[in-house]
Parts: sequence; structure tokens; C-alpha cells
Amino acid sequence: MLVRLLYASRAVDTTVEAIDAILSQSRQSNPACGITGILCYGGGIFLQAIEGGRMAVSDLFGHIQKD
Repeated sequence: MLVRLLYASRAVDTTVEAIDAILSQSRQSNPACGITGILCYGGGIFLQAIEGGRMAVSDLFGHIQKD
């Protein structure tokens, strides 16, 4: 079953390098897990929609919450 999760979070490190690293990691890891979606950033806030299988989305969001 395809599920979609939308969340917003505040960035701790707002340097260009940190934001680029997050985007790069997402682009590398998410497709291998069957995850698609969008990651937006502005004004110190991330907005992300992640979609995929229920377990893949749940596992990814659990990892995101620990960051």
C-alpha cells in the first residue's frame, strides 16, 4: 500500500554545506528504499513529503526523527 507522509522540521545547521549534504543523502538513499517525494527548504524550515510502502516510510521517518 502506498502511503504519503508530510512533515515540517526546523533546521539546526543552516549552512549551505549542511543543506546540500541532507539533499545528497536523500537522493542517494531514498530510491534504493522505494521512497519518492519532495524536500523543500526555506527560512530555516524543511518541508518534506515522503511516499512509498508503509514500512519504508515508517522506517525512514523513524530515522529522520532521530536526526
